[in-house]
Amino acid sequence: MLLRRRLSLVIAAALMLVMMMFAAFGPVSERGLAPRFAEAAPAVQVNVSCTSNPERTAVKNNTNRSIKIKKVGSIYKPYSNEPIAVNRTLKAGKTMTFESGQRANGSDVLTKRYIYNNDVGSKEGARVFTSVGRFLDKC
Repeated sequence: MLLRRRLSLVIAAALMLVMMMFAAFGPVSERGLAPRFAEAAPAVQVNVSCTSNPERTAVKNNTNRSIKIKKVGSIYKPYSNEPIAVNRTLKAGKTMTFESGQRANGSDVLTKRYIYNNDVGSKEGARVFTSVGRFLDKC
């Protein structure tokens, strides 16, 4: 009888330990216990404004070093000259915004043509080629 009682206490303690581990590490995945990690920001963040005039394609460098923005273009039925070579250096933590369309002006103009098709929803967007990879954002 005493042996059963001690065995029950050991089992109860083991179950309590398992429950505490679930609380500490989060939900169980198919692969077992999985701790909750913070999601890392992408190395480069692209934000496209397809309906603005001018159209804007913002590129943010989330790394701790300078990167090279090589080309920028649209996703859905790009023009024959896309992606457009820009070959610009973007410092760590900085953002550069490229413009396109009739009202585009300044030093970061891709083209005076509109490159984003507003009639196809999320099929359209911006694709940006950099020294650390390719990144996109959809309309």
